[in-house]
Amino acid sequence: MKRSEFGKAVRQAKLCVEEETLWGETDVHAACSVGTSAKKQPVRTSSGGGEPATLDELKAKMRGCVKCRLGKSRLNLVFGTGDPKAGLMFVGEGPGFDEDHRGEPFVGRAGQLLTKIIESIGLTREKVYIANIVKCHPMIDPSDPEKRGNDRPPAPDEAEACLPFLEKQIELINPKIICTLGNSAAKWLLGMELGITKIRGKFYEYKNTMLMPTYHPAALLRNPSLKKDVWEDMKKIRSELKDRA
Repeated sequence: MKRSEFGKAVRQAKLCVEEETLWGETDVHAACSVGTSAKKQPVRTSSGGGEPATLDELKAKMRGCVKCRLGKSRLNLVFGTGDPKAGLMFVGEGPGFDEDHRGEPFVGRAGQLLTKIIESIGLTREKVYIANIVKCHPMIDPSDPEKRGNDRPPAPDEAEACLPFLEKQIELINPKIICTLGNSAAKWLLGMELGITKIRGKFYEYKNTMLMPTYHPAALLRNPSLKKDVWEDMKKIRSELKDRA
């Protein structure tokens, strides 16, 4: 086994153990896949721990979460927003300054652009679901949450700690299509190390759901020429949603 494959196997085993602790149940995992394919669903046997059955229950369970350092510095938990039965789910990297202050994902400049992208395919924010890999604001200086320009990508251990929550969100929403925004979201859900320019515009399988990676709206603000590629990706998503209606 290659060193990179061994590392992924170790991380997946860690996630399996964390899920068991998180939900207060015994999780019997049929397999933990390594590589570019998505992880297989665990077979759960209840021991009376009470796994969250709704998004509201999951959010309530997360309110006091300090599984990683981000939970100690956040202003607000940024759980997710939208239709709990949405056919289309967007997944970004993590909340920034505006999101941390409002407790809602994608509400800054990038969020305003995402709203326009959603509307371009005939939907609204209320008809989709929007979430992130991590639910708390990753800050360069966590001692000063009132400082702008204090954002950073989530560290691997932070993303690993929060991933079971996102996986449970996806399970409860059961969307027809997931659209990941940017490198990090695609990397953590698909297990791919390739950059977004090489994987965007194509559908992949995430468990039993189709997943389309595309550019993050913040990238479009920096480089407007990328809007054409995102529009092509959105047209594919729109067409697939119609076929699955």
